This record gives sequence, C-alpha cells and structure tokens, in this order.
Amino acid sequence: MSRRFVSLYWLSGVSALALAGAAHAEAPSTSGEADTAAPAVEQVVVTAERRVTDLQKTAIAISAFSEKLLADRKIDSIRDLSGQIPNFSISRVTISHTTQTYALRGVGEADPIQEPVLAVYVDDVYIPRQIGSMVEFNDLERIEVLRGPQGTLYGRNSSAGALRIITRDPGEAFRAKAEVGLGNYDAVDVRALIEGPLVEGKLAGSLSYIHHERDGVTFDPTLNHDVNRIDLDAWRAKLRWTPTDRLDVLLTVNALRDRSDTRSYVPVNQPNGEHRTDRSYSEVEPVQDLDQISGALRVRYTLNDNLKLKSVSSYGGFNLNPVAYDNDGVAALIQKNLIHYNDQYVTQEVQLNGDYGRLTFTSGAFYLHERFFVQRDGYSRRNALPSDPVTAPGSYGFARAHNITNTDAYALFGEATYALSDRFSVTGGLRWTNEKKDFVFDNKVLNLAGQVVGQSIAGQADKIFSSITPKLSAQVQWTPDVLQYVTWSKGFKSGGFDNRATRLDLATRPFAPENVDTYETGLKTELLDHRARVNLAVFYNDYKDLQVSYSDPAYPGNSVRANAGKAHTYGVELESDVRATERLSLQASAGYLFAVYDKYKNAGGIGVDADGHRLLNSPRWSLSGGLTYDVPVEIPGSIRVGVNAQYQTKTYFNALQRPQDQAPAQTFVNGTVTWLTPDPRWSVVLSGRNLLDSDKPVSATYTPATGVYIQNFPDPRTVLVTLKYAL
Repeated sequence: MSRRFVSLYWLSGVSALALAGAAHAEAPSTSGEADTAAPAVEQVVVTAERRVTDLQKTAIAISAFSEKLLADRKIDSIRDLSGQIPNFSISRVTISHTTQTYALRGVGEADPIQEPVLAVYVDDVYIPRQIGSMVEFNDLERIEVLRGPQGTLYGRNSSAGALRIITRDPGEAFRAKAEVGLGNYDAVDVRALIEGPLVEGKLAGSLSYIHHERDGVTFDPTLNHDVNRIDLDAWRAKLRWTPTDRLDVLLTVNALRDRSDTRSYVPVNQPNGEHRTDRSYSEVEPVQDLDQISGALRVRYTLNDNLKLKSVSSYGGFNLNPVAYDNDGVAALIQKNLIHYNDQYVTQEVQLNGDYGRLTFTSGAFYLHERFFVQRDGYSRRNALPSDPVTAPGSYGFARAHNITNTDAYALFGEATYALSDRFSVTGGLRWTNEKKDFVFDNKVLNLAGQVVGQSIAGQADKIFSSITPKLSAQVQWTPDVLQYVTWSKGFKSGGFDNRATRLDLATRPFAPENVDTYETGLKTELLDHRARVNLAVFYNDYKDLQVSYSDPAYPGNSVRANAGKAHTYGVELESDVRATERLSLQASAGYLFAVYDKYKNAGGIGVDADGHRLLNSPRWSLSGGLTYDVPVEIPGSIRVGVNAQYQTKTYFNALQRPQDQAPAQTFVNGTVTWLTPDPRWSVVLSGRNLLDSDKPVSATYTPATGVYIQNFPDPRTVLVTLKYAL
C-alpha cells in the first residue's frame, strides 16, 4: 500500500509542476481593456481550519458551495446536494423526510439510529444522530464538505469526514426577504427572514421561517390515499451582541416540527403481476410526529492580535413519537415497527486559535453528553409462508425493545502548521478521545394488540473506549496559484452496544471501535488568469474493525452487530469551476471509487461471506456537471438559466451483492430559469428536479427468508414556481 501511495504522491507532484509551468507560461497580462474585463471564478472563503482561509490555500479535500452557487442551483436542503459532490453518497430516499443517511468515500452508516461516521455541524453545533439531520436551508452562507478524518480540528470524532452548514449571522444592516413557491403535487414552499439592528452598534437579531408541504407521490390502495407526503415547519432565531471589538456573543435557537409521512416502500411483487413504481400496498398508516429543538451560545473573544478564544455551548434533542414504519410494502403483516425515539444532548467546546505568522494553530477541548431512548414495538413474520396465520405458534414474533444509551465523550484536540519557507509548510495534529457508553435495557414480549404479555431480556452494561489519533501533513505552494499537499491521518469511531439485540449475552457484549488510516495527496490550482479552478485529490483508506451486522456461529439465528474485520477504499476526486465568459459559468466534478471488504465473514448467514465485495453505497463512478448562463435577451430585467446533471454507476445496498441488492446506473437532471425583474428586489424562479423523470430504484431490501423484497424510487419530476422578494 505504501508503494502505491508514494506513486500517487509523485504522480500528483509531477502534475503540480506541469500545472505550475502552464500557469507561468500563460500570456503576460497587459493593460488593455480586454484583460481588465476578463472574468474570474468566484473566490470561496472557508473556515474548515477554524480560521478564515481561501479555499485554494486550504490543504484539505473540501467541496464548498457558496451562497451564489446554492441559489443558482436552487439547493434548498442537504438532500438537494445528492450527486453533486464526488464520492459522497447522500441518499435520495430515506425512512423519513428529515432523516438522512450518508456514505463518504465508501464508508457510511445505513442504520439511522446508529452513530454516524460523518459528523454534521450546523453553525458549529454537532448533530449526534442521523434522525433529524436532513436540514432545510434558509439564509445560508455556505456549505463545506471535508473529506477524511477531521478529529484534530473538530470536537466530535469524524472518521469519514464532516459536513458543515453555516448560516448567516445578523449584522448591522436591515434585511428582509421572503419567497413563496407553488408546484405540482400541490407543493407549497415558503421561506422568510427578517434581520436588523436592535441597539445600534451593539445588538442585532434575525428570525427565519420555513414551511414546506407537498402531497404524496405514491398511492396506497390498501389505505386508499397518497403516501410519502411532506409537511414541515422550521424556525431559527439569532441574537448577536457585540459590546466591544473584541467580544462577539451569538445566541441561536432552532425549532422544527415535521409531520411528513414515513417512507412507504414499493414491493416488487404486486397484485395482478404489476410492478408500478408509484404504488405501495402497506397496511400501516405512515405517521410521524417529530419535534426538535436546540439552542446554542457561541462566544468569540480576541485575546490579542495573535490569539482568539471561542466557546460553543449547546443543548438540543428531538422527540419522535409516534412513528410507524412498514418494512415490507404489502398489505399482509410481515414486518412493521411502532416506535418512540427520544434524544437529548449537551455539548461544550472551547477553542484557542493562534496566528503568529509562520506558525498557526488550532486547539480545543470537547464534551458531549447524549441520552438516546428507544422503544420499538416490532411485529415480524419468521418465515416466507404467507399462508401461515398470524396466530400460528412460532410463525410470528411480537417484541418490544426498550433501552437507553447514555454517552459521555471527552476529547482534547489540536493541530499546528509551521511555514518552513514561503512555499513549504508542515502540519502536525493529535487527538485524545475518551468515551463511556452506558446501555440499559428492559425488553418485553407483546401480543398482536401491543399488550405486554411477558418479560424478554433486561440488564445493564457499560464500557469505556479511548483512542489517540494523529495527523501529519506537508504542503508546497509551487506558485501563487498551485498548492500541493500530502496527508496521513487516523480516524476513530467509538464502539458501543447493539440496541437491536434480543439475547442477554448479545445486549451486554460491546462491539469494538472502528479505525481508519487515511493517506491522501491533492492539488489545488487556478489557471487561465483565475478564470478556471481545478482541484484534485487522491486517497487510500485502510479500515480495521468495520462495524457491521452479521451471523455469529456462537449465536445461531441472531444477527449480531459487531466488527467485520477489514476493508479498504481508494479513489480520485476532481472538481472544476470555469468562468468561460462574462455570461457563462461551468462546473464539473468526477469521482472514482474502489471500495471493498477485505474480510467480512458470515455476512448473509453462517458460511455466506462478503470478502471482496463492494462496500454499500459506493458507486465506482460519480459524475456531475452544471452551467449558469445569463441569456442575452432584450426584455425588462434579465434571464439566468441554470442546468446541472448527476450520473453514477450501479451501487449495492447489501454486502452479498445479489442482483436484487443493486441500484442500476442512473442520471438526474435539474434546472432553473430565473427572471431578475427591473426592480432588483423582485425575482421569479422556475425550478425543476428530476427533469428526465428517472424511475430506476435508488435503494432495495431483499430478505427471502421472510418474503420481503422492496424498492425505493426517487421522487418523480417536480416543478416549482417561486416568487422572491429581498430588501
């Protein structure tokens, strides 16, 4: 592996020298009018390293979306980013509207109640569960996706990477904006904001609101109504106090109410031999009542010209009750869950950041307490014989999982960069993590009516997991427009307990932490007098003790959450942004990913291994491209057209890689047409998603032992007309 990495490094080094030579060889600038008017790509500023830096001077693989690019593509939520970032799988369909699952560079967590390997931050606050992590956007400043372990920069462990959502802070200028969108499937989308000073020069505030609703895109004949509906309201309030030039205090409160349907799946085997992608036959009403609230206090204080102190305190959580899932898509009872989830968390992070010219550093301490409550009533058929009556002995299992997982996590982290010369810099980082997991469970046996008729398992277990994870990096600024970096880092995902276990010995048996060594080299370049930006990253990940579910011969008939053994991934990521003319901007990205299990025994039962099979949600190729064009038409105001497309090759949703487990290669195209009226306060946007009306499956579940074979399909073609006002 090291020989491969060295080869990749030298390959990128040769490329860097070639690009540096090309940049140097460009025609010299003149003082002519044509050069003065030459367009340049938009400069993107990020805070990925906990200080403000130019994207092109930041030695991390980052995809950044500015406020302008987000508006041009009508990206209104995390899910709208799907397919637009190389080697980053954002599921287009999940179990509910505000639950989101991710896989970055081949590694993710498909079970939304488990801890994620990708850390999601909203305004520096960590979101501990994938439930409730699908954020709708309003007044967004930018999005940053950091690939690779980020433990030396961020409070929470993030072995795969980090997704940062940064909203605008209130300022001294008065602003107000509102937009109302109407679309097919009776879609209504309302977003509003008001911001301004409350005490001149000292206190400012903002208040934003989102309402998003849409009728169902799937019909359920069993229930006789549409399903997969959206009904969401979200609020955010910010209060910013700046009594002096050194002190900046921000209080943020977020609230969300989601009454969207849980996902109704499409069964492959339908009545009369049909297979309609817009039909589900589930007998379960897809109810979901999610209430989520959080508050955060951020304090920034400038100690002197070199040192800055930052504190982020937060409290939040959600209550999801009731929530009902039908996991088979048919009218017969095969597998359904009636659930109550409750999550509460407290975080505290303190950072000391320094800038002494040649030496810059970030350091911090982090604490997380989380209490995750689960009550899940499961009704499951134990075989694939639909003729068995529900009351037949041994044919069905009715059980209640009732448990609480308490997590107390402590961490110290930091990294420093020293410039050995004007061109060459080195970085070193270190993280210490200590986590205690306490698992309490009291499971019951139910009857079909949901009444407790017996005791299952009850007990308690706890375990402490610790890790030290380093980072080393070197950077070379070959020219002012060409940066190369090479990095080695280690990542860590804590171990835990299986809250789906049905045996006492399995419930009290912890699974081990997941560890990764990441090797990466990359180039960041600007060419053609800053009219083109081309960034390249090449990586290799070596995973040990990957956390998965499998069959253990010591526990026949039980699926065990534990560690698979080994896996490795490697690939290439290319991102480009070109300002072709004053009117035309082009973006393109490409990701190549090779991701396999080196060792995954008993993945599909005793003796059914997945060694050498692909990791889940890891398409070999992911491509995207987009353009924005200001149309030269003589009308009042102006017209801007935007188109973006995403393509990915086939991917698998089960390690066994059966034909039933795959989603085929597919393409999605989205577009916008914006009329900027003569009055700059008003605009009208016509936007469309899935313009090709792709109806290929985007996920699948196949369990022949119980007769379950379901698929998920993307939302059909949708169109929205939005009237916008901004003051």
